[in-house]
Parts: sequence; C-alpha cells; structure tokens
Amino acid sequence: MRTHLFKYIALVLCPLALVACKRDMFDPSAYKTIIQESFPIEDIDPAHNWNLTQSHSTVVNANVDATVNITQIRILNGNPYSTKKVEVLAETDASRGDTKTLSYYTPAYQKELYIAAVTDDGRHLLKTFNVDSQPTVELSDVQEYDTKINKPIYQTYTYLYETTYPEPGDWDFNDLVMRIQKLPAQSANEIRLEVTLEAVGCQKQVAAAIHLLNYSYDDIESVTTEDGRTFDGGLNIKRTFIEKPDLLLKGLHGEAIVNLFEDAHYALAAQLEAKEYGGNPKHIFYNTHRKPSGNTQAQVAAKRITYVIKLKNPQQAGNFSLEDIDPFAMEDFNSGRWEIHTFAHKSDQMLHDLGSNETAKSNNMSWALVIPSSTFRWPIEGESLGLYKEGILTGAYMKSGHSYAQWVRDHTICLDWFIYPTTGIVY
Repeated sequence: MRTHLFKYIALVLCPLALVACKRDMFDPSAYKTIIQESFPIEDIDPAHNWNLTQSHSTVVNANVDATVNITQIRILNGNPYSTKKVEVLAETDASRGDTKTLSYYTPAYQKELYIAAVTDDGRHLLKTFNVDSQPTVELSDVQEYDTKINKPIYQTYTYLYETTYPEPGDWDFNDLVMRIQKLPAQSANEIRLEVTLEAVGCQKQVAAAIHLLNYSYDDIESVTTEDGRTFDGGLNIKRTFIEKPDLLLKGLHGEAIVNLFEDAHYALAAQLEAKEYGGNPKHIFYNTHRKPSGNTQAQVAAKRITYVIKLKNPQQAGNFSLEDIDPFAMEDFNSGRWEIHTFAHKSDQMLHDLGSNETAKSNNMSWALVIPSSTFRWPIEGESLGLYKEGILTGAYMKSGHSYAQWVRDHTICLDWFIYPTTGIVY
C-alpha cells in the first residue's frame, strides 16, 4: 500500500521549481483523498488540536508544623514513596510560613496531584489535592512516610514522529522517538534540557532540532552540552538538513534553534552504521523490534545528552517549561527538505522554506505527537497507534474507553489513552 500511495502522491506533486515560487505543492482534492484513505482511523475530529496537556496555577501556604524545617515546595504527579519515576511538575525554594504560587502543566486527564514540603534532610511531607477544585492548598496537615523514597525525576515529554511527511505513513509513530526532560537550572540565566534519543524506526536520514518558542537568536548567549558530547559525535557527517554543526542556529526569521543531530541513525548507533559517513550507511531499525533478527534491526542503548542554554537576560529563564519548545524532525521528499513539527506549530518553517500554501499543513492531521509521559511505550514496527474502521477498534493503544483511536475521533475523550498500551505490540 505504501508503494502505491507513494506513486500516487508523486503524480500530484508539482516540480520542485514551483516550491521556490511558493505555489501550491499539491492538487488539494487528490491529496485529501490520499490522506483519508491511508489513515487507519475514520472521521478525525475536525476540531482536533492533538494536545494532551493542561495548564494550572496553585497557591501553596507552607504553614507546616513549627518543628519542621522546610527548604522547598514541590508539586508531584504521584507519591514517590510508593511509585517509581514520579515527576516533579514544579518546585520553588520555600521556608515555613511562606505563600508561593506555582504554575505548571499536567496531563489533561490527571486531577489528583501531590504537594511535597521538602525538609532540610530530604524528606517529602505530602498532601494530595485536586488540581481543578483546590486552587489554594494549606500544608498544615501534611503526611510523613516511614518507607524509603523513590527519588523523583523532573517532568519529561515523549515526542513521536512519522518521517514520511507530507506523504502518508504507516502511522506507528516510531520513525523517530525522543524524550526531553527539563532539568533544574544551575544559574539564574540558564535552561537545561536533557534530550534522550530512544528509537529510530525508519530507513532514511532524519535530522532534528528544537525551536525555543518565544526566544530569538539574539536572546541566547550560548548553547553548550553538559559534558561536551554531541549527538553527531565528531563524525564527518554529510550535512543535508543542518548546514552548520553549531549548537545554536538562527531560524529563517531570527528564531533560536538548538541543533540536535544531522542523522538520527548515527546519533543513536554510530558503531553499527558505516565506518565512514561517506560510505553506504545502513540506516536500519533501532529499538522498534522486540526480538531483532537479520541485519536490518537492532536493539541499542538510548543516547542521552544535556543541553545548557544560557540567556542574556536572566528574567527570560524563570517561567520556561516544556510547553515552550517545539522539537522538529527533518527529512527529504521529492528533492525537498521538509520539517515535521508538532501540530500546534505545523505551519512553522524554521530552517527550510517550502512556501506558505503547502496543502499538507492545512489539514487536521499530525505527523508528530507530544506525549506528557516519561515512560510512554511506542508501537513496535508496523503496528499503528490505533485503528478504527468499520466499527473495529485495534492497535497499540486500543482499550475501549481509553483508546488512541477514540481520542482521534473526539479530542475531548480518552485523554489518558497513552497509559493503556496493548501487551506484546509496544516496545
């Protein structure tokens, strides 16, 4: 089916020369038919925004017992004494008697959270609250636990890409899988982002970068990595998508862009790719098969790098969150360099200008998903996230009442679909 669709879409594409003239790339009606027939879910919600998060603001009165010395207040998405990988959604320095306002984002489905009064010896005194019905929380009745705490991690989002844009994909959303975690700053003017490359489920070169929303290139003092390593790893890479190896890039309109990697396969597993980039790279599937076989599949360790972004104005760093970034992938199609953005930024063009009338940007489809989870399990190769046609519900997230496909058909329901994987067909 992919081959047939590829040939079909190639017939309706205009010559590349028209791209430079910013004319329509597609026959709109033909392209719409292609997309509708290829997508595994009927009747996409026309109002879909593909968003799974919600913003909140909570006032916390740190009126703990007079015998307790606290140094910090944290908002957590779980109980770290009973659950692993509980995430810190927000935190601030605080002393007993302080009143603090914390702004943060949660998965849209999650209403019950924890506030922790953190003591000077590291204990977390906890209280549950409802994020919708309790805008102000008192800490006079926090609970202490005797068991060993599981060290919380910081809020992490998982980013999934179909790197076939603008043509249809197989919709397993594992062509490129990254996790990004916002770490605590170590100075007033910095932002720290830990980027983990988890999987590459395609067989062509794919690059990636991060658009720092609401920041211009001139706002940034420098971009470095914590230990000097980069994903490109000093390889003599043929640059197709990102012309310079610099970590800080200037977007087409002066935006601040963080350079991640020029080739995802080399970034994740250089040792298994060609010895020299000028040779014939393998571009095999990494971490998308549960039991790899043959010479086109492999399991490798995820690769993790922390980026340190220093701002010229320290005040600009204070309220930064993961909602302030748009990580995007880049791939080639029909002799053009294409950017794959999350839905909220689908029409953005950061490094490659394809014109303003490109039809693929005007539909309500998304080739990139943001999952507010540090533990999300992506589908194995060839398994779609979800399928719903002719009344049949299946796929990697198909639990009725909590399924991806039902969420696609109605963006107001099944907001928790990503915590219900189907056993055996997720990685």
